[in-house]
Amino acid sequence: MTEYADTDFYTITYCEYNEPIIPIELFGLYAKKASASINRYTFGNIGEEVPEAVKLCCCDLAEALYNIDSRVSGSGVTSEKVGDVTVNYESGELRRQNLPKTVRSIIYSWLADTGLLHRGGDLC
Repeated sequence: MTEYADTDFYTITYCEYNEPIIPIELFGLYAKKASASINRYTFGNIGEEVPEAVKLCCCDLAEALYNIDSRVSGSGVTSEKVGDVTVNYESGELRRQNLPKTVRSIIYSWLADTGLLHRGGDLC
């Protein structure tokens, strides 16, 4: 399985106005994971010519997966307040449990209007 977006697309097109979040040497790994998820939702119907929406979705999803992995191994701080010190934590397990919702949300936000999420006549 190849990834739907490469490092050039990620750094030049997707991150045109923002700094890349994923270290370039790790992008291929996260793009493959993201592409596998996209494939499941699109039933492998992407084809040879990959639409830009799929490439953008791949980058967005790759960043989400990277962020989840980074936060699972990180401190788990979700918010912080300096005056009268308030810190909120989220467990790595909770982030893992929310992963399917996150994946679905990102894929639907990019691909809902493309027709790629249809299998025959039914919307998945």
